[in-house]
Amino acid sequence: MKRRLLLPLAAFAFAGCVSPQGEMKSLAAERLSLAPEVAWYKYRNDLPLYDAPREAAVLRETQQLGDLRGIPAETTRQLFSGQMEASRRIQWEYFHAWRKGHSLPETPPRDLRTDLRPRIDAINRRQIELLARGAQPPNMAQLSEESVRFLPKN
Repeated sequence: MKRRLLLPLAAFAFAGCVSPQGEMKSLAAERLSLAPEVAWYKYRNDLPLYDAPREAAVLRETQQLGDLRGIPAETTRQLFSGQMEASRRIQWEYFHAWRKGHSLPETPPRDLRTDLRPRIDAINRRQIELLARGAQPPNMAQLSEESVRFLPKN
């Protein structure tokens, strides 16, 4: 019985030790880690890499959420436009590699609308909460540096 209580308590205590800035960094990395899967879905379904209406909608939605939390519009725009740009770069690298003959993933892609986007949207909402708690958005240099981890391997 005591052991059952210790694990949730330890998890709760650990969660309190992660700073908003540390969590922001982790979420940015998690969001970028989904870019190869997004690329695979788009590639497999012959969709364009750049989806201007989707990106505009994300910026509108995150801006509205940020406004409700008192976050300056420029801060919200900087975070989400930077993350989308870094994600597009990763996706482009995968498209380029696959077109040059690199091996394709063996598994079918996860669905963009029902699986990947909801995960990205949840990350976005959490990042808005962290901005409201004082976390600073990663800049383009930080996102570019982080994105290297998710590029295709030669």
